[in-house]
Amino acid sequence: METAALASIHWHDERFKYDCEARNQTVEQACFHHFYGKNEITIVDLGSGTGSNCLYFFEKFPSQQNWIFIEQEEKISQYALNRLGIEADKKGYEITHGTNSLVLKKENRNINIRYITDSFLNLVDLVDLDKVDLVMASAVFDLISFSQFVDFGSVLLEKKLPLLTTLNYAEMNFNSDTPTDVVFIEKYESFMNRSQEFGKAMGKKCPRILVDFFQKQEAKIEYGPSIWKLEGESAQVMNHHLLNFMESASNQMMEDQDDRMLFKDWITSKREAVEDGELDTYVQYYDLFVSNK
Repeated sequence: METAALASIHWHDERFKYDCEARNQTVEQACFHHFYGKNEITIVDLGSGTGSNCLYFFEKFPSQQNWIFIEQEEKISQYALNRLGIEADKKGYEITHGTNSLVLKKENRNINIRYITDSFLNLVDLVDLDKVDLVMASAVFDLISFSQFVDFGSVLLEKKLPLLTTLNYAEMNFNSDTPTDVVFIEKYESFMNRSQEFGKAMGKKCPRILVDFFQKQEAKIEYGPSIWKLEGESAQVMNHHLLNFMESASNQMMEDQDDRMLFKDWITSKREAVEDGELDTYVQYYDLFVSNK
């Protein structure tokens, strides 16, 4: 049985292709425009996972880059550096590995990456934010409570730090007209929005809450949808990942035994459709870039 860390690695790697295809180009260009003409940039990546943000952006940002990964699982960060080294080598970079760092060099490009093993909620104690140009995050804010985000967002505003983030979930649907789709998607969403020891996670309300928060603070905002399209046989692995997430949540989603039986039949039928290449899934996220006016 795979460990939680290994499962997270598989999930991050599988989703990379779909994340890249889904990125909102208007939001992305707003970020690039903000840093236009800048030769060096320091980026903090919150919940950095397997380094997908860096892998996507390191040839798009200025030639001199300093990346600081903040990730709670050290094994995942170590994997991220190895992954980035392999991919950069394919692009002709000179690779230098350190204990918890990586340097990529090619011609006039110099990219320094290091990781910190900790919670991103401790950001102010981990990084000198006066030396940071951009904070980046993917699929983390919807997992925390609004009060936790207010503390975090207020620091960004105080330090006048731009934020580029993908907000992990707005809605999901399948290419089917099965009435139970709506029922079980709603139950899954309620699980994502459940109360935890730190309070109630923002879940699917996160995009609306964050946009409203920054608008009220009179920050400059560019945001828009980014949509995963998991279609046909090529998306079988990702569709299975999503169904597995729904199943693992089912015990907390439902207490009624009849509901559990209906869910078991429903998810079995979905898995069969995946195997036949007949299940298409659409998951809508939001991309958001926040800067000071």
